Amino acid sequence: MRGRPITKPGLRLAALALAAGLLAGPAGAQPAPEATAGAVAPLPAQGDALVAYVTKALTDHDLPAFERLVNWTGTRAQRRRLTLYQIRSGFGRPIRAATLEPMPEDGLAEATSRGTLKANMPVTERLRVVFDEPPVEGDAPPTSVFLVGREGGSYRIALLVPTGPPKGK
Repeated sequence: MRGRPITKPGLRLAALALAAGLLAGPAGAQPAPEATAGAVAPLPAQGDALVAYVTKALTDHDLPAFERLVNWTGTRAQRRRLTLYQIRSGFGRPIRAATLEPMPEDGLAEATSRGTLKANMPVTERLRVVFDEPPVEGDAPPTSVFLVGREGGSYRIALLVPTGPPKGK
């Protein structure tokens, strides 16, 4: 093919135009229903909605729902992996009860007493999920407890994060 050579800026523009055309699809095409159905629902603003959100996410193995609910501010990569592992350990397990309860005033005292950890947002409640399984140790059935607070009018799961840089940094 002979003619004018395509310059690098011209090549980039052609590639961008091609990509935009591929993304847009045929002229006048409407997005598929499943594409518009993927709209992200707002985070729960009421206690009963939070309980329903978490129990549904656990029974449906919905990790992205949990990732949206957790406040990841100040979380290091290792803590994030550990938190996601702990969340996934509850997937598919039969749930006996899930309740939102007030956080005791000294509820974080033991965890924060050394001064190396703090909650990444104010914690006002905790969500207790009791699994319908035989006890592993003692008389209590297996349970997961999530620290809960409000951010922007919605419930969020809080995490304990370091108060300073990693050791040796």
